[in-house]
Amino acid sequence: MTGILDNAGQQADRFARARLIAGWDTERLAAVTAVIAGVGALGNEVAKNLALAGVGRLILCDPDTVTIANLSRTVLFTASDVGRPKPVAAEAALRSIAPDTGVVPRQAELVSGVGLGELADAAVVLGCLDTVRARMQLLGRATLAGAALVDGGTGPWAGEIRLRLSPDEPCFACALTAHERGISDVPWSCAEPPPTGPVAASIVSTALVGSWMTVAALRLIFADPPGYRLLRIDALGGRTEPVQLTRDPDCPHHQPLTEAPQSLAVSHRDTVRDLLAALPDGAEPFGWARFPLPVRCIACGDTTPIPAHAGHKGASCGRCGAVLRPRFSERLRDADGSLRLCDVGVAPEEILTVRLLEGGHQWHRLE
Repeated sequence: MTGILDNAGQQADRFARARLIAGWDTERLAAVTAVIAGVGALGNEVAKNLALAGVGRLILCDPDTVTIANLSRTVLFTASDVGRPKPVAAEAALRSIAPDTGVVPRQAELVSGVGLGELADAAVVLGCLDTVRARMQLLGRATLAGAALVDGGTGPWAGEIRLRLSPDEPCFACALTAHERGISDVPWSCAEPPPTGPVAASIVSTALVGSWMTVAALRLIFADPPGYRLLRIDALGGRTEPVQLTRDPDCPHHQPLTEAPQSLAVSHRDTVRDLLAALPDGAEPFGWARFPLPVRCIACGDTTPIPAHAGHKGASCGRCGAVLRPRFSERLRDADGSLRLCDVGVAPEEILTVRLLEGGHQWHRLE
């Protein structure tokens, strides 16, 4: 605990009032890690609440940077943060208001920013995302890791809280059609309006949903989970309404890892060559994120690595200007052996699937 003195010169307890709440466990909070995916408006509220409550460690994951449009809805960002990575700006603010909480910022997409091992070890994972695609990705990874997930969404005067505590339970994807689950709506930067026009949002619904998400997360940490799995919030009508979910047998988000992963003495900061050397001969490890491969120009023969952000539009040859078509892979043996695993999109404490030479596969967890 940070050494703060009261007026009498005695060491003060910043959580003294919270300790008076029946069922509150400050020591348990200080011992756990929570993962927050998305550090925009909703992620700000949730991170602030959990840090002030005394959660010992927060992992904040978001690939975006702070913009002017964030400032009316984010308690952790100021005008001086515009252009900075959201997780990094949030860490600085949280360090000031909640010095007892350790904050780990990850400016990355989820699959490259937080490993399955970290999700499995977290007391709770919180989704504060703004696209169906991102929510389905988080749900899928939480399923594989067997992680307890609290997901939130906001509207102009409303919101939803969605919980999935084990892969056996019905989830919010069960209420979607196969087409809706597969929607690939591309996240848009807060620096630009989305194609359909500005999304209506304010601090009002953000703060409300963030508070409900925090309550759900704390109840999970205190081993007293809420009875609902989907809660709808109507701020204008002054109502909350739990919604009963039914499991869809065709929903793909209910299959955790089939066996316990084996530990590898390799981290995401080691090289691809180090990983291959630690695995059985002929084993083929696969990552979860695609990485770009060098492409040979058919016009002049030059071989050039294409940046990952080139996507399907391709890039131009640096020598002759001809259009290059990008190639990507998830097979880690295809990468340059001298590259670090984090440079090809492998997250810290990731669990990799490894195909064996003699057939079958294993799961391996990075240290």
